[in-house]
Parts: sequence; structure tokens; C-alpha cells
Amino acid sequence: MHLTKKCLSQIAIAATTVFSLSAVNATEIPEGYNTPIPGYITTPDKVESRLGTLNFFDGVPTKETSATLLENLNFLRGVEAFLNGVPMASIHGLTKGFASIGATEANHIIVTDKLMDSNPLFLTANTDTVYVFNSFDLKKTGPLNN
Repeated sequence: MHLTKKCLSQIAIAATTVFSLSAVNATEIPEGYNTPIPGYITTPDKVESRLGTLNFFDGVPTKETSATLLENLNFLRGVEAFLNGVPMASIHGLTKGFASIGATEANHIIVTDKLMDSNPLFLTANTDTVYVFNSFDLKKTGPLNN
């Protein structure tokens, strides 16, 4: 399709007219459209936090703020991974402790004949409970049946 200079100039005039009319109409907001947003629900340009000052432009974090938030998120995920591993570390420690006193087979049990105190170094032991423990290695025993 080949456009002549006259056709191109008419397109340019039409586009200019449309854009200038749009600019005029943009200042006249129709009723019920573009409801004003209360300032208290928008993102401020600056937020003071325990991480320092976080800066935003039109609700979008700056590059520096994004880097700070990502670093904090990575740190929090590391803490979460550590905390999620504590129960398994406790169970591993228990089975090692059981083995150290001879409870190495699936049919061996340990009964605490005294209430717990701080000596056994259990992470979550109650001081008013008698415990019965058992541990086994399914690789060694295979499935356990009644």
C-alpha cells in the first residue's frame, strides 16, 4: 500500500485533532468514573521500617528498595528453613542417643522411669510425662507389620 503525501498529511491532522480532543476531555472526568482514591490506602513515597527507609515511586519500589526487600526475604526464608529443620534434627539426635544406650533394633524400647529434667537434653520434653520411645530403620527392617 502506497500512501501519498496528501494522504499522510490528512492522517497527521486527524491524529493531532484526536489527541488534542482527548487532552481536553481528559480534564472533564465523567461522573462515576475515576473515583478519587483516599491517600491513606495508597503506597507512600517513603516508608520507615526496621530495614531502614524504603522508597517508592507511584507505588513501585525503587531499585534499592527492591534489593533491600529481596535480601530480607532471602534471610527470612533461611530462618524458616532452619526452624523447619529443628524437629528433624531433634529426632535424629534422639535416635543417635537411643543407639548409644543399646536401643538399636525395632523391638527395643526406652521407658523413662523418672520424670524429665534438664539432664537428657530433649528439645521439647515435658517435666510431668513418662515417655516411651522407639526408633527403627525401615531400610534395615523393611515394613513393620502387627
